[in-house]
Amino acid sequence: MKKIPTDNIRAKSLFKTSYQAVEAAKDIQVKEEKANSILRELYEGIHQYCEAIGYLKGYKFQSHEEITIFLRDILKEPIIADKFDRYRKLRNGINYYGESVSLETIKEALQEIPILIKKLEKYTN
Repeated sequence: MKKIPTDNIRAKSLFKTSYQAVEAAKDIQVKEEKANSILRELYEGIHQYCEAIGYLKGYKFQSHEEITIFLRDILKEPIIADKFDRYRKLRNGINYYGESVSLETIKEALQEIPILIKKLEKYTN
């Protein structure tokens, strides 16, 4: 990750698209054949939310792994960092290795990712 000037406009836009991605995921019917799409949208939501916080704090991420480091080492949120990284790996499995996720994992993600985003709200001001 690299230090950049803060960018409130970009952060605001990313917060908006983050919420839209999570809401879109919630609107998809939870079925086996839609599980991967739901997880991708949920991950995109938390990913964009973290990117937005990065712009507020003056950081640009070169990779998704750097967001885990940012959460753990800069924001001092190791539990959120570990959960983010878990969803990153699940999403990578879907996108790059043709893996699938279980409905149980989707139901958990539908509950957990909005909670993680809510916990990160304290970094938005």
